[in-house]
Amino acid sequence: MKTEREVEPESEPRRSRGALKYRNFRLFWAARAISVAGDRISLLALPTVAILILYASPAQVGVLNAAGTLAWPVLGLFAGVWVDRLRRRRILIATDLARAALLGSLPLAFALGHLSLLQLLLVGVLVGGLTVFFDLASTAHVPSLVPRADWADANAKLEVAQQAVATGAPGLAGLLITLLSAPFAITFDAISFLVSGLLIAATDGRQPALPVNPRRSLVNEAAEGIRFLVRDRALVRITIGAAMSNVGVLMALALQLLFLYRVMHLSPVVVGACFAVGSLASLVGAMYNRRIMNRLGIHRTLVLSTFIEGTAYILIPAGTILPVIPLLLAALILSGFFNTTWNVSVTTFRQTRIAPQLMGRVGAAGRVIGYGALPVGSLLGGFLGQALATRLGERTGLAIALVIAALVAGSSALALLGTRSFEQTPDEI
Repeated sequence: MKTEREVEPESEPRRSRGALKYRNFRLFWAARAISVAGDRISLLALPTVAILILYASPAQVGVLNAAGTLAWPVLGLFAGVWVDRLRRRRILIATDLARAALLGSLPLAFALGHLSLLQLLLVGVLVGGLTVFFDLASTAHVPSLVPRADWADANAKLEVAQQAVATGAPGLAGLLITLLSAPFAITFDAISFLVSGLLIAATDGRQPALPVNPRRSLVNEAAEGIRFLVRDRALVRITIGAAMSNVGVLMALALQLLFLYRVMHLSPVVVGACFAVGSLASLVGAMYNRRIMNRLGIHRTLVLSTFIEGTAYILIPAGTILPVIPLLLAALILSGFFNTTWNVSVTTFRQTRIAPQLMGRVGAAGRVIGYGALPVGSLLGGFLGQALATRLGERTGLAIALVIAALVAGSSALALLGTRSFEQTPDEI
């Protein structure tokens, strides 16, 4: 519970800082930015380990990508219940520290000469499970850090900070991979989780847990989140659109590094620099999100952002006939900008649509479907890429698979057509 001093800013300079005038939010904001920087390093380093050190096939890369997201359909609903039952701050700290330990095991195993694809998969699965709890607790925790009037500003500032830090992370990742090798680059992700956990631990821990009925079962509480979701047609449309987009985007992510390394023969440094430019576009998207929503409205913003984010990936395989680096940059800029636009818009929309005591469960119900599509996309992309590469050759097969992935991702806009459900208030649904 916030004190009067926290809620009322003391002066105009403090008022101009928006959500950052609250100490607990500042610490949380810094923790998320640092953690994301490490994540972006591992996002490039983990598949690079599989591709260049362990010589993984397209199917194996798809399985590796799926491992990190498999926990959503398995744990998501019940994780949402626990997020609503327990102190969210404690969940955030515990999951950060556990992820630091798991990721730290990878460079240690490599130094001892025992790193294997199996260990990569196991760490991916466990870190993915912990991330389910962290992400649900994180989204549900933000409304307790700032008053309602600052929710949109808090979400935008979180996204801006994360994307600002992430702008340099891919380039740094490419440099670290080149200088230290990919496994040792992962050390920085482990350290980022450790620092994030310590920063969140420094926040005020006196906020009480949300009240729940302890006599209800996990199944009943999870069902309550599902019922709320399915009654809100706007949330249902967003969930379906997110699932369709995630299938296509994860298909593309499972294939793009294989295509860039093995077909286009780009180095990790060049790839990292291109990804850094894409992250810069994400930063710009976060900064201009409020203007876009005010001009277009929530519905048009969501339709436009998911369509352009998905179809942008079609530019990457065009590198087989045109210069690949400008096309890669264009694809990453468009997808980065509009992915961030989608994320900030959806997060704010959900927070204004869902009661705080239901945030974990309803968020979990939506993410089980939306994020449950992630391993499907990774596996589909990996096996489709391997099948087409075997039949048509690696160059043509991977290019065609990337085109298919882009078309699947862009089709997600179809799920959001029709404005009536977005214009209704929750009480009217």
